[in-house]
Amino acid sequence: MNGAMMSATSRLAMASAVGILLSLGSAQAADLGGNCCADLEERVADLEATTVRKGNRKVSLTLTGQVDKQIMYMSDDRSSRTIAGVDNINASSRFWFAGSASISSSVKAGFEMMIEWAGSSRSDFINQVTTVNGTWTQSANSSGDGSLAIRTANWWLEDSRLGRVTVGRVNIQGPASIIDISGADVQLIAWSNPTLQGGSLYLASSGGGTYYTNTLANLAPYCYGCSREEGIRYDTASIGGLILGAFWGEQDRFTVQARYANEFNGVQIAAGAGYQHDNNVTTNNLNPSVSGTSRSDIEQQAYALSLKHVATGIFVQANTGKTNWKLLNGATGKNDGTMWQIQAGVARNFFGPGIASFYGEYGHAQGYASGTSASSFGGTTITSDSVDYYGFGMTQKIDAAAMTLYLGWRHFDPKVSADSASVSLSEIDTVIGGARIQF
Repeated sequence: MNGAMMSATSRLAMASAVGILLSLGSAQAADLGGNCCADLEERVADLEATTVRKGNRKVSLTLTGQVDKQIMYMSDDRSSRTIAGVDNINASSRFWFAGSASISSSVKAGFEMMIEWAGSSRSDFINQVTTVNGTWTQSANSSGDGSLAIRTANWWLEDSRLGRVTVGRVNIQGPASIIDISGADVQLIAWSNPTLQGGSLYLASSGGGTYYTNTLANLAPYCYGCSREEGIRYDTASIGGLILGAFWGEQDRFTVQARYANEFNGVQIAAGAGYQHDNNVTTNNLNPSVSGTSRSDIEQQAYALSLKHVATGIFVQANTGKTNWKLLNGATGKNDGTMWQIQAGVARNFFGPGIASFYGEYGHAQGYASGTSASSFGGTTITSDSVDYYGFGMTQKIDAAAMTLYLGWRHFDPKVSADSASVSLSEIDTVIGGARIQF
């Protein structure tokens, strides 16, 4: 009797379960139009027709980017101004497409195309004044809707043992800029080329009497390791943290480089070294036999070293570089330009939302303008030049929003001699504050 009752109960439960499954199956079949597999392909096709999609299913596609805008204040003995909405060229607003596909277990192919905002309100274009019909005016800088520019566009082949070959418009590396080991995006505000923030600021006479046509960028025109050009680049696979590379591109630009990163006993280390040689025609006439054709022959080298104590977050990062003008527009005698800079601070998650940093910096450059025209200063030739700069600031990462806030101050002390006579120049201050958000 009990067995019969249990058997009946089991049959009833099974029938109920089968009924529920049949009902669910009918509902799903109805939703899918009867033929689930065929209709699933149709649904996928419908979705692909109404969304942005890649051209094939063999190569992966990632769309990513960032918006980096700031408020910028600048001041010298003659004037001061504040501009909001400036694009931070330390890490410009941009987006890029990237993807890859596996050819075999050890070989991959891929691509990158990066598009950058190329408006005129950039942190390296902003200055104290503009000119209208040759007259200095305190008007706004040229602005407008701007445009987009191709920053990189290349394809690559990579073997896990032999390394990667990249062809197209690439970052050439070469000489080493500061390697940011802070983990707190310090280089968003204190990039190792100081004139990416205020490079177009005109030098002013001490006391505020005159603006010269020379700018901060004339005294520190280096951007070691950050150039881009069309060519071919090779990078080895990592050898215990060491990666070697080389580049050759248009106008006979050649670089070799080494980068190293590792950690020992709780101390992170990153180092870089590189050399660059440019040998290019500097006029529009490519026929060397025609009068007026000139050539530049320039060598650059730069070295970087960064250290961070992981437990405390204390970091130090520095680089030094040199530019040798063997020929400048066909002429010899141009002095070498040399620079060095150091940044130090602490980077930890002090407040909860993400890593924050507090840093200070000091830098020096000299010789980059020497040997060029001093007509702006009423002389013939710039016989010596230098600029010292120092500053401090902070960054705060907001991990939940892939965002970094930053605020920093820099003070520039430029010096120039024209025909060996010192020119009295105003010191310059800049303050920038803003944020980068990534997507």
